[in-house]
Amino acid sequence: MIAPATLETLIATDRLAQTQTAIVRRIGELITGVSVVAHPGKVDISELVARTVVQAPGVGIGFTRIRETAMVDGAFCLAVEWVAYVVAEACVVARRRVEKEAVGLAIGSRLLAILGDMETSTWGLTGILPPETSPQPELKPMFTVRDQAQGTVYYAVTWTQVIADLGAPILPDAAGTYGEASGLIIYDTAADLDEIARWVPARQVPDSDDSEAGDA
Repeated sequence: MIAPATLETLIATDRLAQTQTAIVRRIGELITGVSVVAHPGKVDISELVARTVVQAPGVGIGFTRIRETAMVDGAFCLAVEWVAYVVAEACVVARRRVEKEAVGLAIGSRLLAILGDMETSTWGLTGILPPETSPQPELKPMFTVRDQAQGTVYYAVTWTQVIADLGAPILPDAAGTYGEASGLIIYDTAADLDEIARWVPARQVPDSDDSEAGDA
């Protein structure tokens, strides 16, 4: 059962916002010279064109959907469909002009490399799984020919990641040990056995004494 909580407590313990902050910070550390900012949700292309979201070269970290999911033990988790909006323009690197498409693709491919590293892609947090492999993280163009003619290109890198253990698991955590002499799983207490009994498919059989009485 969920207990009451104040808004202050909800904000302080919200792991969604903490995860987004960690993603922004880590990507900013791994791609220097690029503006990396948080975005509250799905971006409209007109916002990117108007440069009200991200300045080029830049990356805006948001999400498009959050779904409830569960782990094997029944713990409440959230699957977040993250998106990194990449904005790029032509620039000069080492006294050489680099076209906007090359800039955008370089940033996008770097993001895919980060997401492909199981350690880095957990953003220094615990309780978060590496990006899902189905669907795989992907890089997609978002710009039209008209947008391209204005000197800016837009890409989106998308991936899904599970934030785990947001609630207590529904399965019992009692652990039994195998008794070699009896061939049975032995639990420490009767309470442990009662807790796990309702999850174990079994049929009730009479004790040997009852069986002999019936035969008589």
